[in-house]
Amino acid sequence: MTVELSTVGDNFLMEKLHLVLELNWNDEHVEKVDLLSRKSSPGVWDAKKPLILPKIIAHFTLSVFAELGGEERQSLASQEMYGPNLCNRIGESFAILLDGHGNYPSMIIKTKMATATHLFGQTLDAEREAVTSAPNSHPDKPRHSFNLGISLHTRLEHLVNLDDMDKAIAQSQAAVNLTPDGHPHKPSLLNKLGYSLRTRFERFGNLDDIDSSILLHQSAVNLTPDGHRYKPGRLSNLGISYHIRFERLGYPDDIDDAIERLQAAVDLIPDGHPHKPSQLSNLGHSLTRFERLGNLNDMKNAIVRHQVAANLTPDGHPHKPGRLSNLAGALHTRFESLGNLDDIDNAIAKIQAAVNLTPDGRPDKPSLLNNLGHSLVTRFHNDMDNAVARLQAAVALTPVGHPNEHSQLNNLGNSLRIRFERLGNLNDIDNAIAKFQAAVNLTPDGHFRKPSLLSNLGTSLVTRFERLGNLDDIDNAIVQYQAAVNLTPDGHPHKPNQLNNLGNSLVVRFERLGSLNDMDNAIVRHQEAVNLTPDGHPHKSNRLSNLGDSLLTQFQRLGHPYDAEACIAQLSEASSSPVGSPSVRLIAARKWIYVASTTGHSSLLAACECAISIIPLVAWLGLSISDPHQHLTQIGGIVRDTAAIAISLGQYDKAVEWLEQGRSIVWTQILQLRTSVDQLRVVEPDLAARLLHISSLLDQGNQNIKPHNGCLLSSEEEARQYRALAEERDEIVEKVRSLPQFQDFLRPLRLRRLLDAAIEGPVVVVNVSKKRCDALALVYGADDVAHIPLPDLTSERVEQLQVEFSSLLKSSRVRLRAVRDPEIEVGGDDECKRILAELWHRLVKPVLDSLSFSHDPDTLPRIWWCVTGQLASLPVHAAGVYGTEGSSRQIQDYAISSYAPTISALLAQVDAPVQKPFRHLSAIEPSSGSSYIPNTEKELECIRHRLQNRDHVVLHKTDATRERVMNAMRDCNWLHLACHGTQNAKEPTKSSLLLHDGQLTLEEIIRLKLPEAEFAFLSACQTMMGDEELSDEAVHIAGGMSLAGYRSVVATMWSIEDALAPKVADKFYACLLEDGERPDNRKVAEALYFSLKKLREEEKDLQMLSWLPFVHLRI
Repeated sequence: MTVELSTVGDNFLMEKLHLVLELNWNDEHVEKVDLLSRKSSPGVWDAKKPLILPKIIAHFTLSVFAELGGEERQSLASQEMYGPNLCNRIGESFAILLDGHGNYPSMIIKTKMATATHLFGQTLDAEREAVTSAPNSHPDKPRHSFNLGISLHTRLEHLVNLDDMDKAIAQSQAAVNLTPDGHPHKPSLLNKLGYSLRTRFERFGNLDDIDSSILLHQSAVNLTPDGHRYKPGRLSNLGISYHIRFERLGYPDDIDDAIERLQAAVDLIPDGHPHKPSQLSNLGHSLTRFERLGNLNDMKNAIVRHQVAANLTPDGHPHKPGRLSNLAGALHTRFESLGNLDDIDNAIAKIQAAVNLTPDGRPDKPSLLNNLGHSLVTRFHNDMDNAVARLQAAVALTPVGHPNEHSQLNNLGNSLRIRFERLGNLNDIDNAIAKFQAAVNLTPDGHFRKPSLLSNLGTSLVTRFERLGNLDDIDNAIVQYQAAVNLTPDGHPHKPNQLNNLGNSLVVRFERLGSLNDMDNAIVRHQEAVNLTPDGHPHKSNRLSNLGDSLLTQFQRLGHPYDAEACIAQLSEASSSPVGSPSVRLIAARKWIYVASTTGHSSLLAACECAISIIPLVAWLGLSISDPHQHLTQIGGIVRDTAAIAISLGQYDKAVEWLEQGRSIVWTQILQLRTSVDQLRVVEPDLAARLLHISSLLDQGNQNIKPHNGCLLSSEEEARQYRALAEERDEIVEKVRSLPQFQDFLRPLRLRRLLDAAIEGPVVVVNVSKKRCDALALVYGADDVAHIPLPDLTSERVEQLQVEFSSLLKSSRVRLRAVRDPEIEVGGDDECKRILAELWHRLVKPVLDSLSFSHDPDTLPRIWWCVTGQLASLPVHAAGVYGTEGSSRQIQDYAISSYAPTISALLAQVDAPVQKPFRHLSAIEPSSGSSYIPNTEKELECIRHRLQNRDHVVLHKTDATRERVMNAMRDCNWLHLACHGTQNAKEPTKSSLLLHDGQLTLEEIIRLKLPEAEFAFLSACQTMMGDEELSDEAVHIAGGMSLAGYRSVVATMWSIEDALAPKVADKFYACLLEDGERPDNRKVAEALYFSLKKLREEEKDLQMLSWLPFVHLRI
C-alpha cells in the first residue's frame, strides 16, 4: 500500500527526502536532488544542514537495509542499529552528495565511511529533547513532536519494535492536537497519524484504530485542496483504510467507498507520473468486491488495473515484484471462481517472475515464495513435493513474530493436507493440523484472517477424521468451524463459506452418529450460506449442491417427500448454473438424477440432459492429450446410467445420442478437429485454414511449444500455451457457428445422422448399467433404433466375468509381461469356453435373434460392436458355445465381428476414397525389450512372400528406430508392426511400441496425422488392452493408430503366442491379396475372419487364448 511521506523544512528538503524514500536511487534522481540543492539559498542550506542531514541519512539507511541480502543483513542486525559499516558508507555518500562535492558513486555500498549510526542516534536524542523541553505553546512544538513520531515509526517499520509503535502514535497524536486548523502542516499530520493507527490495527486488530484511521484520513483529504500534489496520496490512504475495514467486517459500503476513493486517486495522477502504478495497484487490490457480489466485471477490472500497474513498473524497480504478485493474486482468485486453467497458469508465471526478481534475504521473499507454493498447489496437485518445498522455504525464511508468519504456516498446512489426500501419508495430515494450529495460536481473535485460519484447521481435522474415524477430530472440527462463523461479521464476503463448511462438518458427524439435531443444524447452515450468496456468483452452485446433499441425506434417513422435492430444487439449480466449477455441477446433476429416479420425479429426463451437457466441460481439449483421462474415470458410469434411464422411458434415440456424446470423449474431440471442416472450406477458406492450423498445433501438443530466449519452458508455461491454443480454437468454432447453415458445426450428431453408420452392417451399442442392461441396434435404412432388452445380463455379472477372465489371462501367462509369449500355458480352455458361453447366452444370442441373423456360412454379414463398461475387456467377438460339432453355436457362424468404440468413427470411414498408390511398411524389431522374439523373422518372410513385387518398405532390427518408423509411416499407407508392446496403467497415453532405440508412445502415434493411411496390423502384445478404469475411452495403441488416420486396424487384446504370429500374418495377407493387385482395406475384417478360421481348422488342438486376441476395429 502506498503511504504518503511527509517531511518538515524547506520545499527542496521535502523533495530530497521524497525522492530518496519513494524512488529507485539512480543517477537521474541524484541529478534532481543536486539541482534542488543548488536552487536553495546558501544561507538556508547551511543553517538547516546540521539538523536535516542526519534525518535524511537515517531514512535512506533504513531503506537500503531493507534491500540487502539475507546474510549481510543478518550480520548487520547483530550490531547496534544496523551496524556502522553500512551506515557510515551511506552517510558519507550523502554528505558528499548534499554538500555538492564529488561525483555520486555508482554503488552506494562502495562509498567511503562516515558515522550515520551516530547521526541517527543524535537525531532521535535531539528530537526527544526538543519535544520534552519545548512548552506546548511553543510554535515549533508540533513540528518536533511530528518529527519524533516519524523517526519512531520508521524505525518500527523495519525493526518491528512494538514499544516504538505506541510511542510513535502518541507523538503523532500530540503533534495533531497542538497544530491549529488551517495550519499548512495539519493535513500531513492527520494523514501520518491515520497511517500509524492503520498499521497498529493490522498488527493487533483493535477496531477503534481502523475507525479512527478512516476519520483522520478523511479529515486530511477534506483539508487538502484539489490540485494539491498530495491529494491523490491522501485519497489513496483513505481508500486503503476503508478496504482494510471491509476485509475485517465485510460492510459493502466500505468496499464501495474504498473503490471510489482509490479511483479518484488514479484519476488525479497524470499518465507517466511515477506514482501512477502504485495507485493502480491499490485500486486493483480493492476490487475484491467481486468476492462478495460475484460481479465478474469487478474481477476483470482488478486484473486490468494490476496488469497496467505491473506494465508501467520497470524491471529492477523495488515495487515490481509486489505488483506482479498482486496481479498473480487476482488471477488466482478468478481461477478459483471460474476454473479457467489459463488464469492459474498466468498466476504462476507472474508470481514466479516476482520471485526471480527478488534477491534472497529481501523481507518480502518469504511471502512471494509462499504465494508461489500456494499457486503450485492449486494448479499441480501432482507436483505437491515441489509446492511443499517452496512453502517450507517460505516458513523457514520468515522470522518468529513476523506479521506474515501465520499466513506462511497456513499455506504450508494446506499443501500438506492436499498431499495427504493424494498420497495418504499420515505424517502429512498430522503436520498440516500442527501448522494450522500454530497459525491460529499466533493470530488474535480480532485479526481479520482468524476466521479463515480456524476454517482451514477444521477442514484438516475433518480430513483426518474421515481417514481414522476418531470422534475427537470431528468434534474439534465443528468447534473450529463454529468459531470461524462467530468471528465473521454478518455481511462479510467470507460468511457464506464459513457457514458452508460448518454445515458440511455437521453432515459428516450425522452420518457417523445419526443425531437428527446435527442434520437440522446442517440444513440451516447450508441454507444460510445459499441465502447470503448472490445469484450468478461462481460459488453459488457449490453451496446449492451442499444444501442439496444435506436434504438428500435427511431424505434417505427419514423418507419425507418434501425433503426430496427441496433437494431436487437445490441440485437442479446448482447443476444448471452457467457459472461455477463443471465438476461441482456434474456431481450435483448426478445426485439430481439419483433423487429424481428414486422418487419418480418428472424432472428425471431433464437431469440426464443436464449431466450429459456438462461432461465435455469436465474433460475439455484445452488439457493435454493425457490429462483429460484423469477426469474421466467416474464419467462412464454417469453416461451409462443416463442411457439406461432413457431406455426405461422409451427414449431410445436419446439413449444412443447420450452414449455417443459421453463415451470416448477425448478421441471424439480430436477426431472432430480433423474431419469436420470440408464444407467450411468451400464457403470460408481462410477460416477453415486457421481452424486446421490451430488443430494441427493442438495435435502436436508440447512439440509445438517454442523455447523462450533459447531456454526450455517450464511444464506450467507449456500447459499455458497449449490451453491458449485450445481457447483460440473454441473462439473460431463459435465464429463458424454464427455463419448460415453452420449452426451445428462440430456439435454432437443426432440419430438421423448416426443411422448412416450402419451401411456396412448393423451397429450394436451395448449399454451396461447398474440400473439395467440393453442393446440398441442401428440398422441401415431404418428410421428408429431397435431396442433389444438383455434381462439375463447385469452389470454385477459383467464385472464378475471381467474379473474371472482377467484371472484366466494371468494364470495363462498372457498378461504378466508385455512380450510375445513363446507358448501360451495350457489348461485354460474350459474356463475360457465357460465365459464365452455366458456371453453368448446373456448377450450375443438375444442380439442375433432380434436382428434375424441366420446360420448361413456362405453369406456372412458384418456386425459392429460398441460395448460399454467392463464388456470392453471381454471377447464379445468370439462369444459362443464351443463343444462337439453338432452342439457348437458361435457368433462366427452368423456374422463377422468388428469393434467400434464410437459410431461417429464409422461415419468418418464410410466411402472414404482411396487415392494413394499401395505402399506397405513392415517394421520388425525382435530384440528391443526384455526378451527376444525370434518368430518375427519368419513373420517378415511370410509378408515378403505374400506381397511379392508390390511396393514394400522394410525396417528391420537396427533400422527400426523411432524416427525412421514414423517417417516411413508418413510415406506408406499400409503398416505391419511386429515388436514388443507395453500398456501403461497409470498413464494410458504412455503405452507404447518398443522399437530399436526406444518407445513409440500412444501420444506420439496420435499426433502423426496420416490422412492417407489405410490399414495397420499390430502384431505386438496388448495393443487393444486399455485401462480398465477407462473402459469407455478406448485408450490403447490400436485406438491411437485409428486416430492417426488408419481406417482399419488389426490388434491384439493380450499377449500373443510368438510361434502363431507368422501363421496368422501369412494366412491374413493371402486372403487379403487373393482378389487383385491392390488390397482393399474394407476387406480387412473378412480377411482376419477367414485366416483365423483356416488356422483353427488346420490346427485342431489350438489353444483358445492363442487365436482369440486378434481383433479388427475402427475408432
